[in-house]
Amino acid sequence: MALEAWFDRDAEDPTIVHTAEELDAVLDAVAALPRPSTLQLLIADDLGRAVLDVGLDGAHARGVLYYSGAECPNGCASQGTDAAEVLPIYYYMGSDTEYPATTEIPSTDVRRAAHEYMATGGERPTGIKWQPWFD
Repeated sequence: MALEAWFDRDAEDPTIVHTAEELDAVLDAVAALPRPSTLQLLIADDLGRAVLDVGLDGAHARGVLYYSGAECPNGCASQGTDAAEVLPIYYYMGSDTEYPATTEIPSTDVRRAAHEYMATGGERPTGIKWQPWFD
């Protein structure tokens, strides 16, 4: 299953990801950015099927997820166990996005979810607790 990965604001085209190793390389690149950042994953052969935004804060080993697809057409976000005092902000290609206060989860869970999204062809990852996107 090929994914389009959008994260490089200077790129005219997405990075096409075909393998787990290529996905790890993209996730590593985002985690290495100097501030919490996101990438957007789309199914390359069916761009309208689903979207998974994957946020990684490499300095703190945490991240966020946003999913929109058949299982959650109005969008949903990962739900962690702790509430941040200030809404978490993750950057996508130069623009900032606030996430719900309880959205951050361990980066290992974020990475596993990205791999599951790829393996299932765009299904909402399981093993993640989900919450509505800003009620």
